[in-house]
Amino acid sequence: MQSTAAPGLSAWVTVLRIALGFYIYGATVIEVFVYYPSWKYITGGWVNFKVSIDQLIIPLYVVPTFLAFIPAILMFWFRPIVVPRWMVWASLVLMIIPTVSTLWIQLPIQFDLEKGFDQAAYERLRNTDLIYRQIAAFVGVILNGWMFIRLFGNKQ
Repeated sequence: MQSTAAPGLSAWVTVLRIALGFYIYGATVIEVFVYYPSWKYITGGWVNFKVSIDQLIIPLYVVPTFLAFIPAILMFWFRPIVVPRWMVWASLVLMIIPTVSTLWIQLPIQFDLEKGFDQAAYERLRNTDLIYRQIAAFVGVILNGWMFIRLFGNKQ
């Protein structure tokens, strides 16, 4: 059941969910179009590069991604009336797909690449990332935008 007792909390939860969703998608786009393609041009110090960049990715990308699950789940109880429950479900599923893919497919490949650059592993990472993460992320940002429009688009 949707909460009507805490409209302020509903607003904060929804804004936090949408803001984190856009932030995460922006980071995803940088990862797929800038970070991954640059790897093939690293000619020396690959392992040090990979480890040092991964240390930045954890606080700037991984942590916000997992934090986004908190407002996404809270939206089942605290959301504005213009955001239907099916949108919350769809949003959550579209967050879970890339997360599961990252944990079970991409991370093992990433750990292999920390030992040294391997072209076959690199190609496998790029292909699985596109199929299992990027499609869901793109649909998720469209849904995020639709939520935003439902919230702020009908004001006169």
